[in-house]
Amino acid sequence: MQGPTLADQVTRLYDLIGGFHATHLLDLGHELGLWERVTAEPGITHERLAAALGTDPFYTDVFCRTAFAFSLLDRAGEGWRMAPHFDEILGTPASTFYLGANPWVHLVLGRDYARYPELFRSGGTYAYQEHSDEFMSAVAEGLQALPRVFIEMVLPKLPALRARLEAGGRVLDVGCGGGIALVELARRFPNVRCVGVDVEPRSIDAARALIRARGLDERCEARLAAAEGLAEPDAYDVVTSFLVVHELPVAAKEAAFAAIARALAPGGSFLIFDEAYPETDAGLRTMPSRFGALAQWFELVWGNRVNTRTELVRLAEGAGLRIADETVFSRFTILVANKP
Repeated sequence: MQGPTLADQVTRLYDLIGGFHATHLLDLGHELGLWERVTAEPGITHERLAAALGTDPFYTDVFCRTAFAFSLLDRAGEGWRMAPHFDEILGTPASTFYLGANPWVHLVLGRDYARYPELFRSGGTYAYQEHSDEFMSAVAEGLQALPRVFIEMVLPKLPALRARLEAGGRVLDVGCGGGIALVELARRFPNVRCVGVDVEPRSIDAARALIRARGLDERCEARLAAAEGLAEPDAYDVVTSFLVVHELPVAAKEAAFAAIARALAPGGSFLIFDEAYPETDAGLRTMPSRFGALAQWFELVWGNRVNTRTELVRLAEGAGLRIADETVFSRFTILVANKP
């Protein structure tokens, strides 16, 4: 079978570079309010769109044509409408699937690349905790949709875990960050009490402020603590971790899993919601599994290591837990490990 030509590969290179520029276009559309306006008025022309946004008509026309080239907008007569489902993803902030802030998150993450040449040569790290307040804020904003996606789209596929949350009890969110999952679980499941732990002080401050703002002080708390330092045996009915296992220090992962297992009450469940590194060459070249490799790439110098599914199972079983259920959603691997 004949392989790609030189011209094909040059085109492929430009296509890859195009993703960088598309990320900026996505973020600009968010900043201008363009996605929301097109969502609210399907068929809007670039002239009306420019008038509504206070932007230059020619610039706006070029923006819309470029967004069309990337399949973000579709034509609607003489005007434009959002491509299928992008009205929810980019144009409706209240949507479960709203990801309008995510391009900005990746632009902020991309600033780390300036350090890569030096760190590649030294083997050093630029830890997550060393990043700026703007970085922390961007990451927190980018993750706001994740708990909603979990509760509305993933949890129905995990009926035993859903029943456990509905029944009530104590929930521990490991790596709670700014507390988004913590308060969302408490809001959706009024019979649970939630504790969040994280090692990043600014995140814990943000989580405590969010708990107060939501009026959940009586049912939620956030503590500055590491997963491997948990010291409450048999205390929790459910432990959750959203995109956290791959952020645990490599040397501490086994200890963290063991501590989580001790913290679970007998019969309790540990939810692992994370990236998984592709285990095959086909997975490395196929979306959405390829994103696990991409996540390892852009979090590389933070000291993070993205585990394969097999490694996640091994960590859980090594701590005495048993995989009771699992599913996937887009790029995410979701495992439920129970304590006997």
